[in-house]
Amino acid sequence: MEHTFRRAVVVGAFFFSLVVIGPSTAKLMAEAPKGFTPLFNGKDLSGWKGLVGNPKTRAAMSEADLAAAQEVADQSMRDHWKVVDGALVFDGKGQSLCTEKDYGDFEMYVDWKILEGGDSGIYLRGSPQIQIWDTEHKDYFRHGAENGSGALWNNKDNPRMPMVKADKPVGEWNRFYIRMIGERVTIKLNDQLVTDNVVMENLWERGLPIYRNGQIELQNHGNTLYFRDISIREIDAEEANAILSEDKAGQFESIFNGTDLSGWSGDVDDYKVEDGKLISIAGKSGIIYTDKEYKDFVARVEFKLPPAGNNGLLIRYEAGNPEKLELQILDDDDSRYEKLDVRQYNGSIYGLVPAHRGYLRPTGEWNFQQVTVRGSKFKVELNGFTIVDADLSEVKESMSGAVPAAAKRASGHFGLAGHKEPVEFRNLSIRTLPGEPALPPSGEAAISPTERIELFNGENLEGFYTWIRGSRYSDPKKVFTVKDGQIHISGDGYGGLITNQKYRDYHLVLEFMLGEKTWGDRIDRARDSGLLVHAWGPDGGYNNTWMASIEAQIIEGGVGDILVLSGTDPITGQVLKTTLTAEITKDRDGEKVWKKGGEPITLNGGRINWFGRDVDWADKVGFRGKDDVESPVNEWTRLEVIADGDTLTYLVNGVVVNQAIHADPSAGKLILQTEQAEMFVRKFELWPLGKAPAADSKK
Repeated sequence: MEHTFRRAVVVGAFFFSLVVIGPSTAKLMAEAPKGFTPLFNGKDLSGWKGLVGNPKTRAAMSEADLAAAQEVADQSMRDHWKVVDGALVFDGKGQSLCTEKDYGDFEMYVDWKILEGGDSGIYLRGSPQIQIWDTEHKDYFRHGAENGSGALWNNKDNPRMPMVKADKPVGEWNRFYIRMIGERVTIKLNDQLVTDNVVMENLWERGLPIYRNGQIELQNHGNTLYFRDISIREIDAEEANAILSEDKAGQFESIFNGTDLSGWSGDVDDYKVEDGKLISIAGKSGIIYTDKEYKDFVARVEFKLPPAGNNGLLIRYEAGNPEKLELQILDDDDSRYEKLDVRQYNGSIYGLVPAHRGYLRPTGEWNFQQVTVRGSKFKVELNGFTIVDADLSEVKESMSGAVPAAAKRASGHFGLAGHKEPVEFRNLSIRTLPGEPALPPSGEAAISPTERIELFNGENLEGFYTWIRGSRYSDPKKVFTVKDGQIHISGDGYGGLITNQKYRDYHLVLEFMLGEKTWGDRIDRARDSGLLVHAWGPDGGYNNTWMASIEAQIIEGGVGDILVLSGTDPITGQVLKTTLTAEITKDRDGEKVWKKGGEPITLNGGRINWFGRDVDWADKVGFRGKDDVESPVNEWTRLEVIADGDTLTYLVNGVVVNQAIHADPSAGKLILQTEQAEMFVRKFELWPLGKAPAADSKK
């Protein structure tokens, strides 16, 4: 006899109804989490449509042409997408599946499953893509599949690969949590954070931010796919603003108390304060400004426009000077403004630099704007989208002629410029730049090995990402590849192969070999590379190329030199201070050389030569000193770094060549450099302290 009953089961954030039919048949049906709306009903294709072109090409189509193309796409959808046992199944022969509705800011869940060799993705606002693929499929290693699903695959200037690999084996269900606010995306895969608030770039129009609204697409690459339990929650303006204005480090100082205009000067009678809001009075055109002056800063402000609303943010304003630098605040869509110069619309640096349009919220809703000013560089973010990123030193003319002197001021007041419209403001705050030096990480969250960790697995670059000067997070020249069980670093450029994870308290073993090839400005100079330890801060924080770190130098004649690389945050200008102390002597030329028992000296920059570096060292290709302990070019060298608390000890081919104490930070990422010289790596691993095998061990 068959018996049917239902029992509620709670799994993670989802509620499930377990339907049991007979003694052996069971199916798990998910209900949307509280506050979420199902995108897929588990029964049919309601709410979905076939794919037509892309956002750019669709926008160029006539209404009739789009409708005709949509009819064809919908038929293709019905031919190749089916609902089987509560899941969307694609047969691998048609096009992607798209939501009928467009979405702006949202969070969503989606379960997915692929088979061997599977390749798919989730398009957000019609744009590619959150990558899904078989992470063990060797043909995909050249694309970085070994790093896991969840990559923002088409990113070039912003992080691209996931922070961790969290995929389940092919044939098993995986779950994405995805949140998109403005142009930034956060992703969890199987409850692990893989992408953290990363800008998603616009593949279709590289010069623009990602679109404000668009459909969600389930992508295919010609293989069988499965999706289920898809649900979404739209995020309104109030919630989005709260997320965008988070200040976990407490770096922003309020400049408006919500009660009165204390701390402000100028035409204060042209503004009023009501219910925590600062409002420009209709018919008044006064200027108000902070008593305090600012040089470099990040300003945050929420504003709400009435129809035809008009105001502006004053940057480095000089009180009483009619010439001012203003960031426009304007209801772009009002008909009275339809014939303005492009440098006069909302977010523009008035008369100088146009802003990308289309990212304002409707009149009557609060907008969130963040403005970063550092030197001559201006960045304006509106509702989470970058609408201006400009260097005023490169602007040669204004819409009315010469560039005004106000554009060259180094400091001044922050203010508001009324234009007779009742624009409302709230939550005004400023973070002064560059501020105190950034605090290095404590290292508590870093990994301390308890057994051998193979950083390089001999097959692919799993666990690493690249950052290269000029191409940032993409590696178009394939500087870093894997062949015959070795990492091949071509050397064509400057940058690094960087671990996703941070490490502390370890014995690192690197076996490398310098190759023949040199490049560019170092074609006739000593073959040069390096291993960076305790790397921290933003990518490109040192010389717009590497991270702030401590280097174990790899260069002909200088393997084992210590370099202290303090950096600067490329956005905020904040100093990324790296320090250590070493016992030294000085050589014939006054250069610092490590000597046990020598004079202790603390550095936040510069070099400490290994103890036997040739005093006649020359920066020329093929140099070899009389006492060098590294192996010649085309032979393998073993470099070891022992990081024991805040002490660093370097060994080259088993010889202790350098040492430092009080390293700060004492933990961080690890980076293999590319520095215009070819290099091969066959071993890159970490051991617990005291557990690494000797150099001649066969383990």
